[in-house]
Amino acid sequence: MNTPVKEFFGQIKIGAKQTHRNMTLYCLLSAQEASLDFLSLDEALEKQVLIVTEVNEGGSVPELKVINRSDQKVLLLDGEELVGAKQNRVLNVTMLIAPHSETVIPVSCVEQGRWSYRSREFGSARRSMSADLKKKKIRSVGESLRTAGLFASAQTMVWQEINAKFDRMAQAPSPTRAMSDLYDAHRDTIEDYLNAFRPVDNQIGMVVFIDGEIAGLEILDKYHAYKQIHGKLVQSYVIDALDTIKPGVKTRALSSKAKALKVLESGKSAAVEVRKSVALGEDIRLESREVVGAGLAFEGQVLQMSIFLKNDSEPQGRKGSLKSASRRRNSLFG
Repeated sequence: MNTPVKEFFGQIKIGAKQTHRNMTLYCLLSAQEASLDFLSLDEALEKQVLIVTEVNEGGSVPELKVINRSDQKVLLLDGEELVGAKQNRVLNVTMLIAPHSETVIPVSCVEQGRWSYRSREFGSARRSMSADLKKKKIRSVGESLRTAGLFASAQTMVWQEINAKFDRMAQAPSPTRAMSDLYDAHRDTIEDYLNAFRPVDNQIGMVVFIDGEIAGLEILDKYHAYKQIHGKLVQSYVIDALDTIKPGVKTRALSSKAKALKVLESGKSAAVEVRKSVALGEDIRLESREVVGAGLAFEGQVLQMSIFLKNDSEPQGRKGSLKSASRRRNSLFG
């Protein structure tokens, strides 16, 4: 089914609103889902059919090796965290790993102070990097693709952003400045948020507001898979919501369905750049004056997408160059 990006966004509806403290979530619903079957990262690890290791004994900070021993494809999502081996990492992009394959994947380090083995293989942290940092990483990966053709992030920027968050939020020291320690320090409060934000039937995504401002949009076009990943995605926004709360200052949970709809409309109208992904399918980059986003498509179906509003201080999009690139590539995504 050859579904253009614009048509994909056009069939998504905005559903129920859920609110807790300074965060509001609008459920994104669809009457249909992608036909593709796949395992999630957590499913594949639990079944012991996916092995994630350093690329070799010495390791390489921006790369890991993934071996899929199953008969099924495995979907790895941008921002998911892997823990263990020589240091914890997050995935730089969304990837669809082929059955019975070995793939070197691009990652970013989220544990600056360790480079020694804790385990030979990686496990899942069952969380994703903060949404605000994922937005910055998406932009840096996009720049790397355009200038060097690599799915690489600005690693120094990732470390700086994590360090800054620790300085603002840490309730206990972290010897290695591991992102996971920051989440653990706020575990109880994060659970309160998670209990307030539950997935609903036919949900494939969400638009999130923090302190009355749009924080981002997340889509995974498979009901069961979205339900599995919902908690990870919510946590990635909760850690940003907690970062804005100040003692003695009343929190705001304002939101607007019209603003949520505008984000969807921005996704439909953004310029699109499509290229071969790390593994199966096509990597999608969206950009306009208002938004930046990234995702993955496979055989004409958009599987995953993350979209963020740009801050006023951020550089505005290269709309013309992106449009030109999209014309030279798969017209499916025009």
